[in-house]
Amino acid sequence: IVIGAIIAAIAIPMFNQPQIDAAWYHEQVRSAVRHAQRTAVAQRRPVFVVVEAAPTRLSLCYAAGCGAGTRLPQPGSADTFELVAPSGLVLGISASPLSFNGLGQPSSGATLTVGPRTVIVNAETGYVQ
Repeated sequence: IVIGAIIAAIAIPMFNQPQIDAAWYHEQVRSAVRHAQRTAVAQRRPVFVVVEAAPTRLSLCYAAGCGAGTRLPQPGSADTFELVAPSGLVLGISASPLSFNGLGQPSSGATLTVGPRTVIVNAETGYVQ
């Protein structure tokens, strides 16, 4: 019984790890979209939320193409703001590119699909849910 309990304690969390990674990544994406909106307001300039493929990731940029030198830095770091999706997780966006102007208003309403979950940006208010 003791050996079975030890094996169960080790094996069961491994079965849930992809679900945990997907839930955590969903929260990171929602936080990143809110950060893009707040950065646009603070710097009074457009900030773009771009979903890229190979590897699948979400990037925050000052230009729609996310070229070199246009990516936002991570807060408190020199690294660029990129969230690489966990393996096997599908990331998509309904309105690409999504941008926020200097007043925090979105270019359009958008739905970001993060695996089975969604992040919704309201077209009128810019509210991220």
